[in-house]
Amino acid sequence: MGYKIIFLSLFMTIFWSHPSMGQDREIQFNIYFNHDQFTLEADQRTRLDSLLALPDKERYDVHINGFTNDIGPAQYNLELSRKRAEHVKKIMRAFTIISSIGKGELESEAATNRRVEIIFHPKSMHVAMSGEIIEPPMIAKPNIDLVQRFAMPKVGEKIALEGILFYPDQDVIMDQSKEVLEQLVSLLNAHRGLKFKIMGHICCGDPERPGMDVINTRTGQQDLSYARARSVYLYLLKKGIDRKRMRFMGMAYRFPTGQGDEFDRRVEIEITGINEPTFEALEEQAPSNTLKKDSIER
Repeated sequence: MGYKIIFLSLFMTIFWSHPSMGQDREIQFNIYFNHDQFTLEADQRTRLDSLLALPDKERYDVHINGFTNDIGPAQYNLELSRKRAEHVKKIMRAFTIISSIGKGELESEAATNRRVEIIFHPKSMHVAMSGEIIEPPMIAKPNIDLVQRFAMPKVGEKIALEGILFYPDQDVIMDQSKEVLEQLVSLLNAHRGLKFKIMGHICCGDPERPGMDVINTRTGQQDLSYARARSVYLYLLKKGIDRKRMRFMGMAYRFPTGQGDEFDRRVEIEITGINEPTFEALEEQAPSNTLKKDSIER
């Protein structure tokens, strides 16, 4: 299986980089799931990385069809196939999705039937079908200008960083988040005496155990909200924001918004102090080319 993944990744890299190939061709392939599971293992997730790395994602359509083998009741298998298609759709939301569907069971117990079929092509090749559902790309766009919105910041005020996206179930920040992160850097540079904490939140938690975090599939650690807050912290540190101004923490599911998953899954900044910096402090906050090891504890 490992050789197949390496070959597919190499093939897709050549395919999409060649001017006469990737721009006018369709590819179709399968990714596979463990028995009775609807989330991908790391080796299968890797098979999507070449697509996720493509520029100009708005040029492409993705068709996603979920399947199961015929072990288990038909209605259960239909729902499992739907969950598999939905899981892959979440990963591919930077593209236009055409009718992500769970199609139920295939007639055999073969492990190869526990799969999602992906059809990927340029929009110019799409043939419209009756009843299809088209979901446009989910692209992060900041809804506010942070510098203008927080021209007079106050202690205790919270800044919801709308527009920061992470890869599903990971702490890796997506490229579409750059604009709002740069706005945050501008805000922090405009108020150099401002101290704050970065708080990561998750959706879909257990209301009876709100402090329980979920798995970060990149590392296998059960600390996703903490890891996402730390990713923002490291981004700001790299941009020259003084580590003494920042704290970060994972809030897990302690503060759901009541507005649904998309609002619960978020990163917030809370202002904890505002001091007028001295000239020496400004000198210390000058950007450095050296990224020191993070010393903040959980």
